[in-house]
Amino acid sequence: MTLRFGEVILIEMAFHQMAGAKVRPAIVVLDTGDDDFVAIPITSRARQDVWDLPVEKWLEAGLNVASWVRTHKATVQAKRDITRHLGSLASADAERLRALVCRAYCGR
Repeated sequence: MTLRFGEVILIEMAFHQMAGAKVRPAIVVLDTGDDDFVAIPITSRARQDVWDLPVEKWLEAGLNVASWVRTHKATVQAKRDITRHLGSLASADAERLRALVCRAYCGR
């Protein structure tokens, strides 16, 4: 399975500060074709951090509620942990995310 930038998925994400995991929505950022990929978690809690991006067209992306992308929380995930595909970001949201990801990780 090959994933594309901007795909919205549900995935089982492990907790960092305690044992266990929870199924959470995330956005695919990079898939190089092997068994894992880079994802950015999505939250429904309103965030105001410079690295948090509101999903303007959240319903079109397959999300149930208004949501924010936590760009600075990128993580490598196993494809086997994907439980469902929800949709894809609208092109305007995808371009805003691409710009913020580059601002965070491309260097200056």
